[in-house]
Amino acid sequence: MKSVACLMFWLLALPASAQTFVDPVEDLDGGAATVFVSPFQPRNAAAAGLAGMMSAFLEMELSRHPDLSVIPLDAVPPVYEMSAAVYLESCPPGQAIGCAFVVGAGSGAEYALTGTVLAEASGTRVEVSIIDINSSQEAMSFVAQLGIGEDERFASGVASVLVAVVRGEAGRVEDIRDMSEEMGPDYSAASAQLEALSEEMGMVQTQSTRTGRAIEAPRMTMDDLTQRMEREGVKPWERVDLSPNDYMRWKNSGQPLDLFKQQNAGRRQQLIIRPGFGFGSGPVNGRYNGSYVRDTEERTIEEVYAWQSQESGSGLIADIALGYGLSPAIEFGGQIGYASGRYVVLLDAVSKTDVKTAPAREEEYPNSNTFMGPYLMAGFLPDRGFRPVVGGSLLYWKGQGVATKEQFAEEALDTFGAPQLWVAQVRAGGELRVSKTVDFYAHIPVTAVVGGQETQIQHTGKGCRLDNGDRCLNTSAKPPGVSPVGAGFMVGLQVRLFGPRFSED
Repeated sequence: MKSVACLMFWLLALPASAQTFVDPVEDLDGGAATVFVSPFQPRNAAAAGLAGMMSAFLEMELSRHPDLSVIPLDAVPPVYEMSAAVYLESCPPGQAIGCAFVVGAGSGAEYALTGTVLAEASGTRVEVSIIDINSSQEAMSFVAQLGIGEDERFASGVASVLVAVVRGEAGRVEDIRDMSEEMGPDYSAASAQLEALSEEMGMVQTQSTRTGRAIEAPRMTMDDLTQRMEREGVKPWERVDLSPNDYMRWKNSGQPLDLFKQQNAGRRQQLIIRPGFGFGSGPVNGRYNGSYVRDTEERTIEEVYAWQSQESGSGLIADIALGYGLSPAIEFGGQIGYASGRYVVLLDAVSKTDVKTAPAREEEYPNSNTFMGPYLMAGFLPDRGFRPVVGGSLLYWKGQGVATKEQFAEEALDTFGAPQLWVAQVRAGGELRVSKTVDFYAHIPVTAVVGGQETQIQHTGKGCRLDNGDRCLNTSAKPPGVSPVGAGFMVGLQVRLFGPRFSED
């Protein structure tokens, strides 16, 4: 086609006009508007050649205008830790506008130009989109049907429309005193140029101007990933040392590569410090019942029935865990904690023959429980801001004995030792990232007593005979013991230190 030959001529002439490109870092306030021309996407195989030449052809024409300064592709800094050319090459089909916006913003350009090319039997259908980088909007889009020999007129018309868009925004007058609503760019100056281009070529169709619609970075899909897998050569995820799925999530995250890798590494090789505070139910209470029969005449203790038992109740809980990340999701460590409760002491002294004895007295004291043990925890979706977690631990639980509460005058009463239990714990909850190294967490622990000695009993003496009128001890009352299951609620901040480091290069 002659149109292709014409484009080839202009492409070969490109080096001669390369000196007209202006350094994108130059201060252009009040001068030429900076423009980045993104490669056009072919919509069918026959349009691949023409689409490949379209950006260079338009760059050459735009560089002739003193109001425009073209930023070449090789002058654009890397995007998401890859070259701009590689990023645009991997742009999903149909998302040329979003890709051009991302690269144009990274280049420091004020405007970006992109589009698609479709080869038809009647000619070449070219869709052009002009992007206003500063306002994150698609300023103008139009479609032209190119016939033979109309390449130069088309390129000149695109440049005129772009200049009109630039001048329209630059000439917009704002009243800085009116801050009631934000004023958007005015692209009406380009309408006359579009009408002129349509009259000249007779086939230009103006698309609806999408002012006010924010342009977002393109999102990669599984279909896009599958297409890249089928291509030969080095895959884009291999260039950045990621798996295909991680590469897709990184492309859609909009994060720098080093930050994504850091978050994707999760708990791996990290030291995790997790203090927490909350409340719950479990084996936090204690009780001691001691009764004995005294022979007042001989001043001897004839019978003793006493027991100490750990009881279920509710109280405040505080703990701290120290763990190490074995993988992005798994950590192993140990925890130590404290749980508050209450301790009740009941003493009953019975005279063998005297009916008028003092009533039993009951005293209540605060009770302290300590626990410690290893744990294993898994945090899912390690790269996300919110991560569900689940974990399990086996805790050695120790309460307090009656000897820490009272001193008995009667040596016949056994004070026993501190209750000791084995408690299995399962935790479920979530973590919310607060900063790079700090997370807020909320856990729901569920406990179950699986072993240990919760109750100790003493029964000594010969007992008594009711048929003689003696007073006897009630040994039928059994210690309450602990409920098998408990639960709670814990919140706190966890700090994650060290871990692998990834270069920003």
